[in-house]
Amino acid sequence: MAPELISRLPYGPEQSMPRDWGVDIWSLGVMVIEMVDGEPPYFNEPPLKAMKMIRDNLPPKLKNVHKVSPSLKGFLDRMLVRDPVQRATANELLKHPFLGKAGPPSCIVPLMRQNRMR
Repeated sequence: MAPELISRLPYGPEQSMPRDWGVDIWSLGVMVIEMVDGEPPYFNEPPLKAMKMIRDNLPPKLKNVHKVSPSLKGFLDRMLVRDPVQRATANELLKHPFLGKAGPPSCIVPLMRQNRMR
């Protein structure tokens, strides 16, 4: 959950925010952390404490930063910006160098099968 949601700040197109969908960009960043680390940030904390940490602390960081490229780290850093006005938009992320290195969609299924947890 994005810090602005926890803080009950206005967000989204109905609020005429300059950056719509910022909460979804934040959530995508959290999902990237979960894919790399195997669990979301603050997974072992009680829900209310985790929400307070998201609201009050710096953005969450990867535990396994050594497993990712500088390009992925930069991609993640653009998603997990506390200020929604400064957070990357979807269009900005689509132009990020990390996605420029992506393979075609057809490569995803074999990778998922190869790395499926048993």
